[in-house]
Amino acid sequence: MPTSRPNEPQHREKPMNSQAAVGQGDVNDIEIVPSGKPAGAEIRGVDISRGVSEAAMAKIRDTLHRWKVVVLRNQHITPEQQIAFSRYFGRLERHVIPQYLVPGYQELVRVSNVLDEHGKPIGLVDAGRVWHSDGHFLPEPNLYSMLYAIEIPTDEQGEPLGSTLFVNTAHAYDDLPAQTQQRIRSLRAGNSLANVYARMHAENAAKNRPPLTEQQKKEAIHPVVRTHPITGEKCLYVSRAATGRILDMDPQESDALIGELADWSVRDEHVYSHRWAVGDLLIWDNCAAQHMALGDYSLPQRRLLHRTTVGGLPTS
Repeated sequence: MPTSRPNEPQHREKPMNSQAAVGQGDVNDIEIVPSGKPAGAEIRGVDISRGVSEAAMAKIRDTLHRWKVVVLRNQHITPEQQIAFSRYFGRLERHVIPQYLVPGYQELVRVSNVLDEHGKPIGLVDAGRVWHSDGHFLPEPNLYSMLYAIEIPTDEQGEPLGSTLFVNTAHAYDDLPAQTQQRIRSLRAGNSLANVYARMHAENAAKNRPPLTEQQKKEAIHPVVRTHPITGEKCLYVSRAATGRILDMDPQESDALIGELADWSVRDEHVYSHRWAVGDLLIWDNCAAQHMALGDYSLPQRRLLHRTTVGGLPTS
């Protein structure tokens, strides 16, 4: 049954240019609160709507590279402000499923279970329900993603639903036995959006998804151990969602190794669970982190977030 229109900002403020986006804010006001897990930290003392200084931006980016996923809470930003802030981190890309873009904004995609007047989803309904990193299937995978919470579902007690889980894949690689590190260091793997769709279909066969184009079905080859383009860290770059095969390996051995490395990366004791609140801006590193969204809610419990995606670089 269709629901009411999304509770998105309907007005347009003057877009912040690059100078306005970095004009205000004091780096000394920033506080970093780690999650206690290998991934995850909260950044306090930043109001994006007022602009952020160059020094504060540098601290945010350094904190992201240290903890792989960071949250700035209690933000009140327009689409233009989210886009301007996101551009500090690099070139923005359109999502691979363009029908879910926010109307009027090529850089923003909706993640939502809200339905339009025809009963059709306005956004990605079951995005991220399996462990993955964004753009793993692209020749130049997405480097960062940013998700801004507009509506968050809650249970009868008011507790948030739809948490997003994260792991630090640089930590996962460092934690591997030396023998395993040596074994996988030079391996390469094939990854595709078709693999992601197949895995999502296995999780929810009843869900209708937009058909893939021939271009979207193409396989992207990436190292099993990826070097982070900014930090130089070694990161496990294998997921059950996107990775279909290890090159030059027997299929049975390949499947076993993919499963072994994927399970190693997402061990329960290393998982950071982000409990959403309206106004959260969550930023994560797609080279050094994997994530998965929980689907423990359904309409009339509404979920609506806006995502920007920063383009990547060739893998090595």
